[in-house]
Amino acid sequence: MTKKINISIPEPCHENWEEMSHVDKGRYCHSCSKVVFDFTNASDKEIIAHLNHNKNTCGRFLNVQLNRDLIVAKQKSSYWVIATTGLLSFFGVGSHNSYAQVKQDTIQTDKVTSFTKDSILNPNLLHKITGIVIDELGPVLEANVSVKGTIRETKTDFDGKFEIEVTDGEILIATFLGSKKEIQIEKNKNNYEIIFDPPMLIGEIVYIKKQTFIGRQIQSIRNWFR
Repeated sequence: MTKKINISIPEPCHENWEEMSHVDKGRYCHSCSKVVFDFTNASDKEIIAHLNHNKNTCGRFLNVQLNRDLIVAKQKSSYWVIATTGLLSFFGVGSHNSYAQVKQDTIQTDKVTSFTKDSILNPNLLHKITGIVIDELGPVLEANVSVKGTIRETKTDFDGKFEIEVTDGEILIATFLGSKKEIQIEKNKNNYEIIFDPPMLIGEIVYIKKQTFIGRQIQSIRNWFR
């Protein structure tokens, strides 16, 4: 009988994801002594497969993954796969053209310049930039903004704005309560908008299985004979 699964996190955890220890497929929370699985890049099919084998799971999700029916694409019947393969083979008979796949070597030529020590950086290369850090609710107050590999850092003001000295090619990092965003400084660009990704929730998963319309009808018929 086909059922739909709907998941939610009624009591989100407030532990900092970045401070948890790295483990396979997630991180370990020392506060509650549990492995928190990272589902932010998981498909609905992968989430359902995990829940089928792990009833009590603590996970990290994007908001858009929660409080909705998980969707799993129906697999094609093996009969049709065999039939389609047979037809393609039939129409391929008599063809004298052959193609060989040759593995191409990929050479990466992009080079990003980064400075790891302020002491060896020519002060004349530094220039001041401004920017704003925002999320889905608006400007972010007290977000930390730093230049990767240096001691240069600052915090955003009440309006989410900041100023900092950088050089072209450096990486700017903005962090706030587990959210993190990196951007590269571009030449001749002096103002930046840093947008945090949609918020993520961490906590123990509560999920319910809902019967489809057909499933409910079958269950009703079964109840008549009880």
